[in-house]
Amino acid sequence: MEEVRQSQLVDRMIRGARLERTLYTEVSADVRASRQAVLVVVTAAVASAIAYFVSRLFSPLELFGASVAGSDVGTFSGDLVTDGLVVGLIVSPALSIIGWLAWSAVAWFVGTRMISTTAQDVEFMQVARAMGFAQAPGVMAIITFIPVLGFIIQIGIWLWLLATSFFATRESMRLTDGQALVTMTVGFIAFMIVVLVIGGVLVTSTAGSALIGPPTTT
Repeated sequence: MEEVRQSQLVDRMIRGARLERTLYTEVSADVRASRQAVLVVVTAAVASAIAYFVSRLFSPLELFGASVAGSDVGTFSGDLVTDGLVVGLIVSPALSIIGWLAWSAVAWFVGTRMISTTAQDVEFMQVARAMGFAQAPGVMAIITFIPVLGFIIQIGIWLWLLATSFFATRESMRLTDGQALVTMTVGFIAFMIVVLVIGGVLVTSTAGSALIGPPTTT
């Protein structure tokens, strides 16, 4: 049974990344997909954290905010590396989950209470599940550690995430293209505020360093 659920999760992530609109309608209506949505958000966040860690591990510049100028590549303090990885793997998923919920909540409120009167019956978790699966492309962030190319890949992932989020917003609340675009944009602004404000608090309180990746959430 567990293997079946894992297979279904992977299949749904692939379909979501392919922008299959039926996937977002499907998970929106499936109450059992809530846990899967969380797993998608966390997986994307961890992938981003690992890529950031690897890129800094083999960089002669700075590792998680600590100056190591003049050091040989890959010769950093073991404690610093460990602390940075732990902080990245804790802060990034936590921030992604908070950002995902904030984006979903604002999008749900705007879409169902301000824009579309026909979406009054849509529940918050229906939107949250769809938005969670919209983070599927974020898993690709694990290869963004590649110098130069990684930055290009990161830009591509962000654009990809905006596309999946658009379809998730539209299908979960049965909106028109224009309504979905406005709703998604307002939700995205809320997400960015969460990342900047709450992310800064988490970074300061944990170790003074953290990784803030794409919208897994986020």
